[in-house]
Amino acid sequence: MTALRSPALLLVRVVAGLLFWQHGLEKLFGFAGARPEATLWGIRGVGGVLETLGGPLLVLGLFTRPTAFILSGEMAVAYFRAWAPRGFFPIANGGEEATLNAFIFLWLAAAGAGAWSLDALLQRRIWRTPLDRLAPLEPYFRALLRVITRGAPNIVRTSASRH
Repeated sequence: MTALRSPALLLVRVVAGLLFWQHGLEKLFGFAGARPEATLWGIRGVGGVLETLGGPLLVLGLFTRPTAFILSGEMAVAYFRAWAPRGFFPIANGGEEATLNAFIFLWLAAAGAGAWSLDALLQRRIWRTPLDRLAPLEPYFRALLRVITRGAPNIVRTSASRH
């Protein structure tokens, strides 16, 4: 099953991101014949911005954990604000899509983007610090420090005894 983990994670991440992106495009630009939101400062406008930016970030697997966490929170707010007042069960109140999205995004926040993502690529290539490249030299630096520090206590004692 571990052989299928990366492709499955990629598939879920890309499909969820593309579907969610459509919701943002619908709210901001009237995608698929919808009425665009008049203002970005309303709750639907803010949701549209989050969905329009967050969907492609998930598709690319870039900043996946924080993006998915924020989107999960957005869906939880959407559920409790719009759907939960209509009834307890999501299937009865119409909130099953918001509920499912909230938990898919929460899972992505916990699981991360996976091996086939820009997050993984950046972590392997760009986010290495110069100190990571010096790691093989650590034993030599430690040996050098031992040589240097062996003489240091004698110097300190000698200067302290003169006073």
